[in-house]
Amino acid sequence: MQIATEKSQGNTTVTVPVHPEFAESLRSARAANIIGAEVFTGKLVRGRVLPMNKKAWAAKFKKYAVLADVNEPKKSCHGVRKARAEVAAYADCTESQMMAMFGWTDPKMPAHYIAQANRERLGISGMEKIVTFDQGQSLDDRLDLPGGNGTRTPRGNGVVTFPGNIWKKTQ
Repeated sequence: MQIATEKSQGNTTVTVPVHPEFAESLRSARAANIIGAEVFTGKLVRGRVLPMNKKAWAAKFKKYAVLADVNEPKKSCHGVRKARAEVAAYADCTESQMMAMFGWTDPKMPAHYIAQANRERLGISGMEKIVTFDQGQSLDDRLDLPGGNGTRTPRGNGVVTFPGNIWKKTQ
């Protein structure tokens, strides 16, 4: 599907690949005569297809999404686009790929989504490293640190004071 973007005054054309599951849904809806073959192409006027404006596209998209029970009435076409951009970032699409798919001419938007995905990934992988480190350590290893205080409390709990903490407490 090709779309001329509004912000570029129609100077930028975006080729949007259709997801295979969406294509299958469209084929099924057309076969059942639920929608026509030109449902998202624009209005046919005097034998010529006029392009839809942004509002008409969004309204038609929402109408059919609600009819197909795949979208809530309060959700927008832009919300679906944003969700797909997030998926693209989590799927490791590059900035250039995302710019091509979503019609962006500035790398700021894909960078935003990629940074969001990377931040979550880095947080998860950081915690995995901490868990792996903790699993490789025993309490005895922690209590026997050189310069540390490995005294026991009356109930047998180990109290560990690291040398860095002692220095801060004595000053």
